[in-house]
Amino acid sequence: MNEFRSRIIRAKNALTASDAELLVVGATDQMRYLTGWAEHGHERLIALILPAIGDSVFVVPQMNVSQASTNFAGIENVIGWTDEEGCEPVLASLFAKLKLTSSSSLIYIDDELAASHLLTIQSLVPEGRYKPAGSLLAELRQLKTKNELESLSSAAALIDEIFEETIRFLRAGITELEVQEYVLNACKIRKTTPSFTPLICFGTNSAVPHHHTSAAELKPGDMVIVDIGCTSDYYASDITRTVSFGEPNDPDARKIYGIVSQAHHAARNAVSPGITAEDIDSAARNVINESGYGEYFIHRTGHGIGLSTHEPPYIVNGNRTQLADSMCFSVEPGIYLPGRFGVRIENIFTVTSGGARSLNAEPPEELRILPVK
Repeated sequence: MNEFRSRIIRAKNALTASDAELLVVGATDQMRYLTGWAEHGHERLIALILPAIGDSVFVVPQMNVSQASTNFAGIENVIGWTDEEGCEPVLASLFAKLKLTSSSSLIYIDDELAASHLLTIQSLVPEGRYKPAGSLLAELRQLKTKNELESLSSAAALIDEIFEETIRFLRAGITELEVQEYVLNACKIRKTTPSFTPLICFGTNSAVPHHHTSAAELKPGDMVIVDIGCTSDYYASDITRTVSFGEPNDPDARKIYGIVSQAHHAARNAVSPGITAEDIDSAARNVINESGYGEYFIHRTGHGIGLSTHEPPYIVNGNRTQLADSMCFSVEPGIYLPGRFGVRIENIFTVTSGGARSLNAEPPEELRILPVK
């Protein structure tokens, strides 16, 4: 039995254990995880209908039937619908066969399924009970296989290489957008795709965690945040590095970098099987709180990673999920001083019996000063 068929069986078992009749998966990373295939349908419905009992079915636009039929899970029942008729008749017939008519029918819905498609399904099974499938599928996806870990490691090595190449490209007067384009081209040369739009922040823009890369020009003394990722076999990488272009203009730059570095290492050193996700968040946050900069650490410490750049487990206060061997996630504490600069340091780690193993090259413990050119 191949890995994808095994995942389908595990998903069905999870449905049975939850007393659910059905799982509806959209054209998302959830679909790719379960079947090895996904294709964006835009406004058209592409769905995997997975009953607890019975055969799984793909419901796709007629133009996607041949593609869906190549899925690695061996799902042979692929039903195409036409633009003229729409997907409703196919879904109605399918739901009738599954006898999804009573108020006791529990249906799990992919968290990322378009609201318009969910409303269509609800109109066809109005008495059904609906729940988001995120937690159900997280139980399957959080534990990575050997093949998944190899893909994640490959993506991590690629992005480490791209980062080093990118910072050599920096020069006075270059714009954030030009650096972003350089990263995209570096991915293309390596026959990989970005796992998200590269985030490049110069100077005061680095104080905005999710700054929109702009036409801002690089100046000597600027702090620079580079947050980039790419894929390998669809599995994502994600790193953030903070450097200074020449001697930093702000006298606190080295100190703040040192605090974030300490928080980064405190979190990764706390990782072990059985510890909770929120304990890792606390390990990083305590360092920054004790330094007096707690109010400037304004996001969670990390996120899980796999086929999706962001997926469970989320390393955040309140998440009591216990870490287990082969889970993968980022550790990325940061301090952001409005109008001045920000610092974030991010690596991807996997849990092992001996603690956290980094998939990325080690970030420097002291602020890296780039030559001005």
